[in-house]
Amino acid sequence: MNDIEYRSATTTLEVRHAQRVIDLIAVPYNEPAEVFRKQQRRWVMETVDPDAFAGVSGDVTVNRSHDRDRPLGRVATFHPKDPRGLRAELRISRTREGDDVLELAEDGLLSPSVGFMSLAEQWTQDRSAVRVTKAQLVHIGLTGDPAYKGAKVLAVRSASDDDAGVRIATPNLDRIRLELLAERSGFTLTGQ
Repeated sequence: MNDIEYRSATTTLEVRHAQRVIDLIAVPYNEPAEVFRKQQRRWVMETVDPDAFAGVSGDVTVNRSHDRDRPLGRVATFHPKDPRGLRAELRISRTREGDDVLELAEDGLLSPSVGFMSLAEQWTQDRSAVRVTKAQLVHIGLTGDPAYKGAKVLAVRSASDDDAGVRIATPNLDRIRLELLAERSGFTLTGQ
């Protein structure tokens, strides 16, 4: 049970270019996927238990596909209690390939795929299906061919002046907006 298994998830939640962050579901919980198991040398239906990655932490790298020679960044934050699955925020390095990955993720062309070691499992009696109940995350790959269906970008936030750290002082912005609205509507503001 110590072989690294590779599983692809299906949901990229958000891409934030200015911060170089991809928010995604790395592994959906309770979603069956047909995967090839090396030890069994055959295809089986697999699900991941919501507690499988409880307490996940550590320095987890992000790679292009599962190629450890093509690092893209690191996991910045884990959210294992998200009911949809193991949620992670990836910090992508400022490299040419990192730039490409941000664009491809924003366009919905990449999905997460995890490399993990299964530490505990529950098999059906006929051994046609397995439930991973405890696993150790090794890395997250970004790939165009996920094992889990339903991969889609839910939200994309592009860089803006505000996101890029440019702050414009606007202490009277609400008052100005209200004055413009009143002017367009033909109202007069009192108490100015």
